[in-house]
Amino acid sequence: MENNIVAQSNDLILATYSMSTKEKQLLLSCISQIDSRPDASKINKQTKFVVTVEQIRNVFYKSNYDRNLYRDLRDASRRLFNREVTIKLDGRKELLTRFVSGVLFDPDEAKVTVTFAEDILPYLTQLKANFTKYKLIEISELISTHAIRLYELIVCWTGQYQYSKTMDLDDFRYVMGVSGKYKQFGQLKEYVVNKAIEEINDNTVYKVSVEYRKVGRSYVSLTFKFHKKALARLEEKDGKLSDEKVDSIVRTEQFVADYNNYHRLSYNGKMNTDSFRREMKDYLRTYPDEFAKRPLEDYLKPIKRG
Repeated sequence: MENNIVAQSNDLILATYSMSTKEKQLLLSCISQIDSRPDASKINKQTKFVVTVEQIRNVFYKSNYDRNLYRDLRDASRRLFNREVTIKLDGRKELLTRFVSGVLFDPDEAKVTVTFAEDILPYLTQLKANFTKYKLIEISELISTHAIRLYELIVCWTGQYQYSKTMDLDDFRYVMGVSGKYKQFGQLKEYVVNKAIEEINDNTVYKVSVEYRKVGRSYVSLTFKFHKKALARLEEKDGKLSDEKVDSIVRTEQFVADYNNYHRLSYNGKMNTDSFRREMKDYLRTYPDEFAKRPLEDYLKPIKRG
């Protein structure tokens, strides 16, 4: 199950709901069993997904902390059944639904059987575009539900080739499911933002930083900046990725020679210099591990001639 893919429509990534970490782990374990490709077999409201206690233990628990596993899974099963999610639709329409229509917890067989709500299935199946995916194992070390939500947002944004994102505080509260909580900015910063960033920086491939904007005496927005840790040598002194260095790399003759047939390049990217540079800046940020022919910093070294 560790390598199962979690795929969700971006509309669901940006939806609002409140959920504990244990519920989120159970939900994602079920979602990761769905083949979300457009040509996959159809899933309906009768389709059942089984998660065993052993699978949950292997992915999310360390040996010293699994004494309450059965209790945690039972409680998560009960709570998940009652969780509502609000998804923004076109115009001012909103869809209010549940994630699941049924949950069966079986302690004798050490498993949970889940059926998804009919209205949620279009956001998990037959996905053709505008969706986010990652491996279940990628969030296995995140212990805060806010860290998991922020991680999903970051994966969503990088999938759209965005490496910084500004959100109004109210919009951020909405997406994180805390509109009625942490009303004081200091509480939101400490218990949601800082905690989530710390966990992501410590336990995932991303490095995240945040800046806040203030109008008068009130904070009104926050800006997240993020990049893969594989790009650490291209950071500035403040730890943020240097756009200047990335731009310089993709302009070098050696980089062009090394990657002019890079498999993700479009036809225009292979034929047009400006398109090549524009596309490769995004690909370098998003898939840095695929650029391993030589250390990236070597492209920044002066060329010795003669």
